[in-house]
Amino acid sequence: MKNSFFFFLILLAFSLTGCEKLKIGATALTPSVKPEGTIIAQVGNMYITLEQLDQEIAEMNARFNKDAEPKKLTPEEKTAYLKEVLVPRYLFYIEAKANGIDKEPKIREQLLNVEVSLVAGEFLSKETIDSNPPAKEIEAFYAQYKDQFRPAEERRIREIMVPTEAEAKEVLIELLKGTDFASLAQERSKAESASKGGDLGFIAKGQRGADFKKFDEIAFSPSLENGQISSVFKDKRGYYIIRLDASRGGQVPSLNDVWDEVKSTYVSIKQRQKMQELNGKLAKKTSVTYYQEKVK
Repeated sequence: MKNSFFFFLILLAFSLTGCEKLKIGATALTPSVKPEGTIIAQVGNMYITLEQLDQEIAEMNARFNKDAEPKKLTPEEKTAYLKEVLVPRYLFYIEAKANGIDKEPKIREQLLNVEVSLVAGEFLSKETIDSNPPAKEIEAFYAQYKDQFRPAEERRIREIMVPTEAEAKEVLIELLKGTDFASLAQERSKAESASKGGDLGFIAKGQRGADFKKFDEIAFSPSLENGQISSVFKDKRGYYIIRLDASRGGQVPSLNDVWDEVKSTYVSIKQRQKMQELNGKLAKKTSVTYYQEKVK
């Protein structure tokens, strides 16, 4: 074919035929029971729809063109894909069934696994809650759990770290005299941040690890205000003086600001609850036996 992309698409389709990630979409239907969608081909007693063709081409396109704009195929190219990939696949399927391949234990097991996933998924989609619950339910959920949506407070900290308390006190005196914190950090600090004027950027409490417990206690103290310099304190790595440059987060957001997050969380929790209820109810109807000793 002249279109190299389309030629590759067909080759890729054949190379992935049978891959469980590909959704073949074939359903053994009699001609009198037609599937939803626009029928574009009939192979024996099976149908192929335009929607199926478009979906498969889109999936193949995404595999080949991951970092580029999806390529739109012409009706002629789609027809070629239909004739050269989909129809042959159905012909192979019909012949394989005629030869009893679908009765082989390995194939039956794989088909059952696919059927279990599809049917169970459809059942859950019908039994679990609506993905668009009433606004009043979301509002009530937010009112009860709004603290859970509070973003962690982050503070922009500058540090000066020296090995001895005496040196730290000297640095503190210089700072109190009005010496620029960043310049003094570059000159005196032994921390890795010295080259940046002691600037750690915005950090969250606990972000720096177990060696900085005292550091976190001072840096995130409610009494430390923006622009304020701390007194000298000792942590595991040395003696510190810090300055709080800015802070953000830590406040409960309005419902409007986190509506999508709150809604998604609420729906997810309700769906899990419903699934647990269904599981408990259905487990009483059907015998379940575990062989945990074989799980290794």
